[in-house]
Amino acid sequence: MTTTAQPALRCYHCGDTCPDQPVQLGDKAFCCAGCRTVYQVLSDHQLCQYYDLNQQPGVSTKNGPQTARTAFLDHPDIVEKLLTFSNETTATTTFFVPTIHCSSCLYLLEHLYKIEPGITQTRVDFLKKQVHVTYQKTQLTLRQVVDLLTSLGYEPLISLTDVVQQGQKPTYRPLLYRLAVAGFCAGNIMLFSFPDYLGLDDPLFKQWFGFFNLLLALPVVFYSASGYFTSVWQSLRRHVRGRLINIDAPILLGILVAFFRGCYEVLFQHGAGYFDSLTGLIFFLLCGKWFQQRTVDFLSFERDFTAYFPLAVTRLSGETEEPIPVANLRKGDRIRVRHGELVPADALLYRGNGQLDYSFVTGESVPEPKQPGDLIYAGGRQLGEAIDLEVVRETAQSYLTQLWNNEAFTKKQSRFRSFADGVGTYFTVIVLTLALVVGAYWLLFAHDPARAVNAFTAVLIIACPCALSLSYPFAMGNGLRRLGQQKCYLKNADVIEQLAACDTIVFDKTGTLTGSGERMRETACAGNKALSVVEAFSAPLTSYERALVAAVVRQSVHPLSRQLTSHLTDAPVLAIEGFTEVLGHGVQAVVDGWIVKVGRSSFVTAEFVPDVSETTAHVSIEHLYRGCFQIPVAYRPGLNAMMTQLAGTYQLHLLSGDNTTLTSNPLLAKWFAPAHMTFNCPPQAKLDRVKALQAQGHRVLMIGDGLNDAGALKQADVGMAITDDTIQFTPASDAILDAGSLTQLPESLRYSRFGMNLVRFSFGVSVGYNLIGLSYALTGHLSPLVAAILMPISSATMLAIAAIGMRSWRK
Repeated sequence: MTTTAQPALRCYHCGDTCPDQPVQLGDKAFCCAGCRTVYQVLSDHQLCQYYDLNQQPGVSTKNGPQTARTAFLDHPDIVEKLLTFSNETTATTTFFVPTIHCSSCLYLLEHLYKIEPGITQTRVDFLKKQVHVTYQKTQLTLRQVVDLLTSLGYEPLISLTDVVQQGQKPTYRPLLYRLAVAGFCAGNIMLFSFPDYLGLDDPLFKQWFGFFNLLLALPVVFYSASGYFTSVWQSLRRHVRGRLINIDAPILLGILVAFFRGCYEVLFQHGAGYFDSLTGLIFFLLCGKWFQQRTVDFLSFERDFTAYFPLAVTRLSGETEEPIPVANLRKGDRIRVRHGELVPADALLYRGNGQLDYSFVTGESVPEPKQPGDLIYAGGRQLGEAIDLEVVRETAQSYLTQLWNNEAFTKKQSRFRSFADGVGTYFTVIVLTLALVVGAYWLLFAHDPARAVNAFTAVLIIACPCALSLSYPFAMGNGLRRLGQQKCYLKNADVIEQLAACDTIVFDKTGTLTGSGERMRETACAGNKALSVVEAFSAPLTSYERALVAAVVRQSVHPLSRQLTSHLTDAPVLAIEGFTEVLGHGVQAVVDGWIVKVGRSSFVTAEFVPDVSETTAHVSIEHLYRGCFQIPVAYRPGLNAMMTQLAGTYQLHLLSGDNTTLTSNPLLAKWFAPAHMTFNCPPQAKLDRVKALQAQGHRVLMIGDGLNDAGALKQADVGMAITDDTIQFTPASDAILDAGSLTQLPESLRYSRFGMNLVRFSFGVSVGYNLIGLSYALTGHLSPLVAAILMPISSATMLAIAAIGMRSWRK
């Protein structure tokens, strides 16, 4: 009596083999109570899409959460070291989670708020296996967050040596071991195959050397190629839920066909088998895998273009202010943060009253009051008077970049990236079908088994979409570094594609085309003669009144405020309170008991006061209008040549908040068409103007200083914020450009278009390679060994095109 072996019952959650008495829930079987619990949690919160997103299995929870192991997280000192931000109600932290491995993991972890309402936001960095968690301290503790992740099978690796900031360095040792075994065995198999190569007829040599080759092939197939077995097995375990088999399946099938064909020939003495070709094939496949892994790790761990982040912070030496790059900030440095500026590092407040907006970090825009002695976390934006801080912990610029890349400010994904990521979806099915058809043809119709094996295996090996999916990130990664060296920092690689697609550029004027500070005192339009602020007051300001005005404008980073601050450097420093800045209108504060306002005439007084120059700052003290400062327009050098270059390719527009006229500034008439200039334009009008251009079908690049035009920057297809020795920028921008590099804008835009053309070219080469390789493999004349050599060469070629092309570009 014969019995039919029953297939092993698999756990619905993790895919492991269930015991003889599985844990049941309805018609679903689980290997343990932990997996059943996870399934119940996901089901109760409508998150079962987790099981439909990827071939890979869920994470086994057989060991169950061991809450005693996390008891150390009840100690406040330890919790403080692990938090990246904390206030009375909200905290954020970053965990390294080694078990993140597929899109299902991303889906579940980014929807934790549905399972635990106390978690307000989670973001996952897949390549670094990091989870950024924001939670409500009134509802959860850090220990409870860790226990929740552990119960779902995603136990964080927690280390007080700052594992997250240091990152996890890639390791290639297991792959190198498999590569070494494959190379050693392949070399010896070729030696034992020499009698066959030389046509020697000694049957003893053929028989014994054939057996030696078979023995040497075993570790290559079952150890060196074990990664293919694991990958395909994990895919097949989930294929029952309607997923497609992954891309390693054709390669493994080709390996097994060649191996069993060789075993048949050796064991039944029909020939020497294909072990030399098979082991050489696996060796070169592993070489390609090593190369691709190194490439991915390079993109993940060597993206140190954050060192070019063009932001500065004001460091104090006594009472002397010195702008330095954020990257040069060190523990113990004292810094000054003005209204609207970002706190770049964790610091103690020692002078002034803080009003910190942490919407970058928590999403909550309600300012938090801070007193001297309070700890202020990086990422907060000061709203109010200038504050002085002492840095207590250096913050990696990657943290500021993480805040900048918050999904709330992220625009639509690149269509090229979406295409490249989706190439492999049906690729495996097509390749398997072609291989079966051509193998059947040569075997059944041409009666040529040797050619059938060659054709079948070569088709499975040579077809590879890997180069297609690698060319985009590799080219864009090099583009990011190149632009970063030119002090043009892009939020992510997709911005290069968006830049290349723009056909319209909208400029803000003040702080963008014009500047502030000593380096802007001379301008080409004035014959390189120094310009100075003109004081137009009914009676000259007294030294005390000048000190009142200086105390107010000193708190602001607006270009006009900074120009006035530079003009009033001789004024003594007075304490202020109640500082406020109304975007697009002006600033006010109470100084030494006096209410001082500086800005538009409509902001400082109810009387009608005509502007007497292109840029005017009106002043009132205790509601009494005193007069105005006439501030000269200092255009950045090199603008004329830049505008001439841009006008040939782009439609140029100007949005200005001041009262500039064409008669007062003929340069603007030279650069912009009259219909493309809008003056007296408040922030909302700038945003509406960008919307109108987009409604006409234009792809808009908006360039501003991030102060009065944050809404327009966010609305534009690409928003580029200009920075001029400040840490003032808006998260809505897609790029940050150092003001000194503004005239390199035409080159950066040409480079972005060149980069996208290069990606298109590499896509075309990759498609051509696959078509030519497949057409030759179908004839049965292409050896699997040659195919294995060509596949990594094709990847190397695609990456070389992307890397060398992006690096060798010239104007």
